[in-house]
Amino acid sequence: MEDVITLYPSNWLYNAGVIGFLMSLSEVEKIEVESWFKDNLVEIPRSVFTKLKVKERYFGEGKIASIIGKSELYRNYINPSRKKDKENFPFFVEKLSKVAEIGEEFCIFCSRNFALPTEIIEELLSSWDGFKDTFLPNLQKYGVAHNNLLAPSAGEFPNALWHGNRKSSFYVCPLCSFFIIHHHIPFAKNKTLNGEIFINAPSFKVMWYLNKFVEEILSKNNSYDLRKILGISFIEFAQRVHITLGAWSVMNIEMIIKKGENVDYYSLPYHISCILLQKDIASLISQTKEPVVLETVLKGDFEELLRLSHAIIRALSTGNRKDIPSELKSTKEQNLKELSKILPELYVKINSIIKSEVRSWVSMKK
Repeated sequence: MEDVITLYPSNWLYNAGVIGFLMSLSEVEKIEVESWFKDNLVEIPRSVFTKLKVKERYFGEGKIASIIGKSELYRNYINPSRKKDKENFPFFVEKLSKVAEIGEEFCIFCSRNFALPTEIIEELLSSWDGFKDTFLPNLQKYGVAHNNLLAPSAGEFPNALWHGNRKSSFYVCPLCSFFIIHHHIPFAKNKTLNGEIFINAPSFKVMWYLNKFVEEILSKNNSYDLRKILGISFIEFAQRVHITLGAWSVMNIEMIIKKGENVDYYSLPYHISCILLQKDIASLISQTKEPVVLETVLKGDFEELLRLSHAIIRALSTGNRKDIPSELKSTKEQNLKELSKILPELYVKINSIIKSEVRSWVSMKK
């Protein structure tokens, strides 16, 4: 058995659960997780499950997830009428270190057949009467224990994750049933006027950093609209994370917006995403320190960059402050001079990216 459990991105609920679990490791156990990211996947050491502060995490005053009884999100994940479930839950979590791809069914979240070995189940049964007959079956069937707001209740109503699929036999592996109770964590950290958000992507490393940057952005100003939040997070990512994203990855970055039982999706146009994720372009936009520049790029009105540049040059040459574009935040002469140099360069680089993407698109169509 390998020393790590390798996880691959899947649907947004699963992805948010994995990212939320990793965030909780950083905050509760103070474990450094960034070295676990390998390309698009993440390798979680099996030993981690033996080090978790389970009672503090789920039963303490500052618990990271409410999982007992009438929980708002994870209803009856642990049934309060069965004391053995709560008493033995720490042992269940510890034994997740032993999961292997040996199950008869494939999980709806990770699409793999993770299961606890027979000897581990027998070990848990020795002190936990209801483990195999009650606790485990409750977690292995996708329902309100995994997400009270979005999951189907015995197949009686459509839900936001599965777009109306009414099947009630969705199998959830033991590993995913645990990760899912952390999916709320990245959402809770990123609250906007439109709801709680999570940046979903085909790479755990990309998700980790984008959601971290969104948290930083919103800590300074939570009134930004969704387009600007995504745009600024892309700029931060391009400048601070050393990774090159392929076209497929860029196209599949999306924002999940959760408000109560409603879930919406938002993404930037592909060409805008490509532009903002270029390190040199992101750096130039940041150097301007002018919100109007980012707004202009987000709108895709690139010619406006040249108009703005020409207006600044005219104001500098005439010395007439009335000629300074009113949309600029700073009107200091030195700042205007810097801006007059940056904007034409930014325009040229953006056009170069667009032409390159058009050529790639045409070649793909042939």
